[in-house]
Amino acid sequence: GHWYPDLEYSSQNKSDLNPFFYGVTLVHKPNSYTYQSDALSANLQLKATHYSKQHVYRVEWEPPAEDGTGGYIKWFTDGELIYGIHGKSLDIMKTEIPSEPMYLLMNTAVSSHWGFPPQPCPEGCSCKCFECGNPECACAIPSGYCDNFPASFEIDYVRVYQAINESKHILGCSPEARPTATFIEGHAKRYMTEGQRRPLEPVVTGGGSCSSHKDCGGIERGVCSASGLCECSEYSAGPLCLAHAAFYDFDTSKQPKIFS
Repeated sequence: GHWYPDLEYSSQNKSDLNPFFYGVTLVHKPNSYTYQSDALSANLQLKATHYSKQHVYRVEWEPPAEDGTGGYIKWFTDGELIYGIHGKSLDIMKTEIPSEPMYLLMNTAVSSHWGFPPQPCPEGCSCKCFECGNPECACAIPSGYCDNFPASFEIDYVRVYQAINESKHILGCSPEARPTATFIEGHAKRYMTEGQRRPLEPVVTGGGSCSSHKDCGGIERGVCSASGLCECSEYSAGPLCLAHAAFYDFDTSKQPKIFS
């Protein structure tokens, strides 16, 4: 076979292909959760500054044209290109840059495969224990690894920009060209757990249990009432007032109907 042409990588050798999620069967329990991964991605080599200083991460997503051609996704760190995929690179697999509505998800994860256990496992070590501070686990943990803990992952801000008067840059989770709400209505049970009456529940504002204002995000976000429940400010949402009360200036989708 042939590899995807014209993929972009950092010119400073700071990124390289991540082969783990391409052509790999990821086994999970139950078996119905096992799937074949074919994701294209890259790895960024971290430095000491990634653990001590602020860095700016950017994603540029240009959707394709209506016929599926063109578009790109590019990742940057501190203004420098790390990895990029263009629509023409995907022609070989007859696919395209995504045009569906997307979520922004900021998370951190600790892998059970990257970095540990050491390969091969040191002689005389079972490599089944990875608890920092436990002498019985020391043989399976790389030297200096536990110095990373405790650690925190902090996000100072998230900003989203769209081009003005660009028809491909749209708002909402169910645009006319991608009627997501229609599909969900037709397959609602796929998106509901047992006991749910609709796929997406209304946003909850306050009502979470609290013992102090701090539990409700602080007095700028919410306060803890005399009854021990959070009461949110007009700018906050969620049971503990920890989310921003965001909104669109216009209705972008229909509320899913209730299923009995």
